[in-house]
Amino acid sequence: MQNSPSIITPELNEHSGIRYRWPAGIAQQSPTSSLICSLMISADIDGKTVAPSTWNVSNGTITAQINGIELTCAITGDHALTATMTNNTRARVHIGAFHFNAVAGQGSDLLSIPGRRIRIHKEGLTMATPAASLRFGEKDFELNPEYKPFAVLDPAEYHDDIPNKFSGEYAAIISDSETGISALMGFISSERQFTRIAVELEENGISRLEAISCCDNIAVDHGESVCSEALAIFASDDAYGLLEQFASAWGRIMHARTWDHTPTGWCSWYYYFEKITEADMLENIHWLRDNRTAFPLEYIQLDDGYQSALGDWLTCNEKFPHGLASLAAETKAAGFKPGVWLAPFMVEERSHLYREHPEWMVKDGSGQTAWAMNWRGSRVALLDCTIPAACDRLTAIFAQLRSWGFEYTKLDFLVQEIGVISLGGHYADPKATRAQALRRGLGAIRRGFGDDKFIVGCTCPFGPEVGLVNGARIGTDITPYWEKGEKIYKEAPTVANVCRNVINRRYLHGRLWLNDPDTHIARIDNNELTEDEVNLWTAAVWLTGGALLLSDRFSTLTPERAALSKMLLADPDAFTETRPLDFLEREFPAVWFAKNTKLKNTYAVGVFNFETTIREYRVNLPVTGTFNATEHWSGLHLSGISGSFNVSVAPHTCRIFLLRPV
Repeated sequence: MQNSPSIITPELNEHSGIRYRWPAGIAQQSPTSSLICSLMISADIDGKTVAPSTWNVSNGTITAQINGIELTCAITGDHALTATMTNNTRARVHIGAFHFNAVAGQGSDLLSIPGRRIRIHKEGLTMATPAASLRFGEKDFELNPEYKPFAVLDPAEYHDDIPNKFSGEYAAIISDSETGISALMGFISSERQFTRIAVELEENGISRLEAISCCDNIAVDHGESVCSEALAIFASDDAYGLLEQFASAWGRIMHARTWDHTPTGWCSWYYYFEKITEADMLENIHWLRDNRTAFPLEYIQLDDGYQSALGDWLTCNEKFPHGLASLAAETKAAGFKPGVWLAPFMVEERSHLYREHPEWMVKDGSGQTAWAMNWRGSRVALLDCTIPAACDRLTAIFAQLRSWGFEYTKLDFLVQEIGVISLGGHYADPKATRAQALRRGLGAIRRGFGDDKFIVGCTCPFGPEVGLVNGARIGTDITPYWEKGEKIYKEAPTVANVCRNVINRRYLHGRLWLNDPDTHIARIDNNELTEDEVNLWTAAVWLTGGALLLSDRFSTLTPERAALSKMLLADPDAFTETRPLDFLEREFPAVWFAKNTKLKNTYAVGVFNFETTIREYRVNLPVTGTFNATEHWSGLHLSGISGSFNVSVAPHTCRIFLLRPV
């Protein structure tokens, strides 16, 4: 019997800081006497650590003051913890971070569980960053060194070359493989700061368990205060349920937006890429108009390739001679809602925007433009979203798009707004964190586009976008090939990496936003995926649900491949409560379980083999009863399944069993 996870109420103490006990429902089988004996609070001020050894306890808070710096820790109404620093000195100070550090206390706690029994599951900064599990003896997920500033919050603290030293963002699960008891440490607010969790293992236990609310060395003047994000701790014998409850609390506090139905549509990117033309768009719009019964789509989304330059979003290049307003009108005339892609914070050096307003860009330490990357032969700067005039420009751009009839926008490359700071950039506002800068920019976009239009965040750090976007990409880009390159990094666009993140982040769907797994690719032309690999990706999209956008050229789509897209469109979000049953045991979960949305006591089991050899998997059903099963692709029937069954799966394929009660 699994116990429903809930936030554990902390206990305040003048010497040990904060203590956590195991919930009553799992206390008897818990691996230690306490969950955390002592959680100590500190802050980095002007490069030095302010760490009180004793606290004054009063009215649900603990307070200490050292050299004019006052630290207060309080329990919120949601049973989470927040720390506040108040500057009572006469000078300006800079705060680097708040630290919530678990330290050994009297009695056994989470830290004393032997390292070899520990399974760690950690979240990541953005859609591309791995969300997956690790264990003792392993190294953190290896990332492309060139992309690391855009994949993790603090590249200097991410060690993918040292065993047992792990760093993630937002939340992490610590699970004891012997008892099956798990605890989650995570931040359930994300409006002010980015957050991360650091875990280090040793043979005899956990040598480091620390939650960090990153303040980015912002300036704090005399009498001013800075508050951390809200840290919550959950515990249960239902590990994935911890993630679901965590996301529910996070979404509630951040006033998450979703949508009242599942969006469907077509996106130009994954067939035409940046070579898209106005003629290509019209070809597919008119085909879909004439075949609306077979493909009942809602949105038509133009992707990258139309703009005259990054930053000049309202003017098109020569491939779109009639402009965006005309394309939106054509789309609406065909019976669809227009959508458009932008990378709203990126500004090319050759753009009119850069020439007119270089002062709106993020600057380096010498006051010059901080160049973040190159884009098709042009250097790229980042719009400084702490400058009000820059945000006003964003609002005006999206208000114009709205006036032209656009109802959906895909916002891309948003992580660059914070990644440029890791590369030496500085915002104009010395009191703005990276999270606040990003959130100001997204807020400006929302004001211009309106509350009734759909915004999807892409390559966006998850925390600040909650409450501002309706949908979010949760895995890296799908590709018309399995993988490419001699070295495959863990954030790289590969089918396996996409599927790993899409299933492990299923818990975010409907709680923080609507998940966007990325587009469905079914075609034969312009596609290196085998039929089995196309079926695997189709199954992943089918089981996990979320926004459903297609990205094939319809005039060349063969009937048998079109049938895959039609199957998905016939019942978007066909399944609910989808979970990876083995997410703590392997990086790429192989066994996925879901409930049928419409039929009671009817389930689906997906068994995925992302490896290069045939594999045998054991499926342990999380529900009781006896079932008959039909394998979706082959039609194979299995009778009288109860408890568990074994499945053999060829490489790069999946088997989908639809279970009905006997």
